[in-house]
Amino acid sequence: MAESDYPFQIGKHYRVLKSFAALRDRFVENETLRYTGSAYSRYDGYTGHFFADATGGGRTWDVADDESVEIWRGLFAEIT
Repeated sequence: MAESDYPFQIGKHYRVLKSFAALRDRFVENETLRYTGSAYSRYDGYTGHFFADATGGGRTWDVADDESVEIWRGLFAEIT
């Protein structure tokens, strides 16, 4: 999956639309997170999307290569 397939932009804020457990973290409905970047692991076949919460703590949402790019639409919304 290309990074351009995701709506995230570094420095922008996103609201979590529903609580869910990710591979390495837990996301809680209605929390606001700032997107800080992404990284791809060819070895693992995942793209990690990195966020910071209000206290500066980090969160990671990992998306496998074989997952639909559309899954983000049900999990995050940009705050404008």
